[in-house]
Amino acid sequence: MKSRKTKLRKNVKIASRTSAAPRPYKKLIKKSVTQISKIIVLFLIIYATFFIVLKFKKFIIHSNYFCINNVIVNNNKFLDNVVVLREINNIKGKNIFTLDINKLESDYEALPDVKTAVIERSFPNTILINIAERIPIVQISYGRNIYGIDEDGVIIKLNESRGLPEIIGLKINNPEVSELIKKIIAIIKTYNMGRLAEFGSLKNINVKRSKNLILDFICQDNEIKIKIGKTDFEEKLAILEDLLSKLGQAQRKKLLYIDLRFGEDLNTIPVKYRK
Repeated sequence: MKSRKTKLRKNVKIASRTSAAPRPYKKLIKKSVTQISKIIVLFLIIYATFFIVLKFKKFIIHSNYFCINNVIVNNNKFLDNVVVLREINNIKGKNIFTLDINKLESDYEALPDVKTAVIERSFPNTILINIAERIPIVQISYGRNIYGIDEDGVIIKLNESRGLPEIIGLKINNPEVSELIKKIIAIIKTYNMGRLAEFGSLKNINVKRSKNLILDFICQDNEIKIKIGKTDFEEKLAILEDLLSKLGQAQRKKLLYIDLRFGEDLNTIPVKYRK
């Protein structure tokens, strides 16, 4: 007879061993491998993109398709053609992408005849140069040269006379020249804005006596000297306009000089006629 202890052992069931839970370090390894794989893929994408961009850049820089072979210059009515052609020849053959637009604009604006220059690319191989020239409104003969002065007071050397009103007695090397030029510009602008051109043309501005500027005005083929003083040009030219409009053609033909320095009353302004 088996003992009581032996029976109890037979009745006891031994539970089977369950599999142990994954250890934490295995999860870490799997996560690290995934992250490394992503980094490698990203690196390959970046490298491929960089390689493609590099090849594309090399293509557009060295391709003849983007070489400048056409330069269009607008508004160069008076600009020296030799200078324009020289600048154009410096541009042609260069790559349209690598051309330094800002430097080119500065080069053109450094020319005395150019006020502003705006340069644009027109793909694939054309450059557009839009120039605003300095247009003289009055001219001066100095030595053997002819110079123009624009509305900003900038002095420009001219190749020939342009039939503009001429300044008499102005010395360019005179330290007072800038103030005289300002006065002359004020006179020209006022003249151009008014109706005086209907009566005649402004031939000369005599500045030999800077305190007493004298205008040589051609009215019906008759040259009239107009003493205008040194200030209030707008008001004085308006008075001259009224005076000429009130005179008949016969009177205008006989006018010798008008002195606008004194008074605003048309009846008191000194006027002299030819006999």
